Amino acid sequence: MALLPLPKPSTLARAALLLSLALGAHTLAARELRGWSVHADDYPVNMGMQRFADVVGPATQGKHSARVYGNSQLAPQGAVLEKITSGEIDFAEVGVVGYGEKVPALRVLGVPYMFHGSEQMFALLDGELGNLLAAELEKAGVILLGWYDGGTRNFYHRSKPLRALSDFADVKLRVGNTKTHIDMVNAMGAKAVPIAFKDTYKSIEDGGVEGAENNLPSYESTGHYKLAPHYSFTQHLVSPEMLILSKKTWDQLSKPEQARLLEAGRQSARFMREEWNRRLKEIQARLSKQGVKFYNGSDYGPFVRRMKPLYEPLWTASDPVSRRALSLILASMAQAPTR
Repeated sequence: MALLPLPKPSTLARAALLLSLALGAHTLAARELRGWSVHADDYPVNMGMQRFADVVGPATQGKHSARVYGNSQLAPQGAVLEKITSGEIDFAEVGVVGYGEKVPALRVLGVPYMFHGSEQMFALLDGELGNLLAAELEKAGVILLGWYDGGTRNFYHRSKPLRALSDFADVKLRVGNTKTHIDMVNAMGAKAVPIAFKDTYKSIEDGGVEGAENNLPSYESTGHYKLAPHYSFTQHLVSPEMLILSKKTWDQLSKPEQARLLEAGRQSARFMREEWNRRLKEIQARLSKQGVKFYNGSDYGPFVRRMKPLYEPLWTASDPVSRRALSLILASMAQAPTR
């Protein structure tokens, strides 16, 4: 008996088929989302990232999972931005400096004495300033999930506090090989000595430098407090870091999944900041028992005036987003209490 021809699918059925194929092409296949961090698992950054990773499963109704790979396991630090843009890495926690080329407005966040403290900074980043920068980051291929605390950097010295501008005169201080940091220290009247981070301890020990600058966790973990036990809260650099997701990964998620992961990122950032502050109190108490002396910083005014050469490129920036970011920060600074 001759086979009867199969009925042709209806127009509606064909449309449904094409739609399902189209959606399938842009839907993320079930898999593990991989997260990159330079830090160890017990560091506040990784703890915050793990909070986010734990939510990926429920947020995607069990379709995906996530894992945080610490200690730069997935890629060297210098390759992270390229790999997250390409989608080889799904999410990462990074500093703002690396994206300065792609998002010039982020450079505003890395200028000395731009914020009076973390509270003022996060009030801005959790509002209009953060939204402004998030839109620019998306154009660069990543989605901002949350602002993490990059710490407040302060100066420490072998034999004295560094509080007033006069305390810095001719003092040899270690800095990283970053132009902004070098220019900042020299503008204070000190002598900037660019040295690799791993060589700082020996340089302080040998007298190549008299001190350096960093946040409290790094000051403790490196053992620098043993050689330079005078730590001054100059707060010359208050900087955020970012939890970001590859836009290639983002675009393959459904709208509800995107919304849930955005909220998970914000919650992880809040957790990370709380954990960071808790850790700072513990470290300061521990170091005080080890004989470290802590000092409050002095008036910002004289330091800010010395930073004029570093600020001038910001006033004249051709990028309108950078100018808007700067205006939001200056407005906030005008309202913040001075010390």
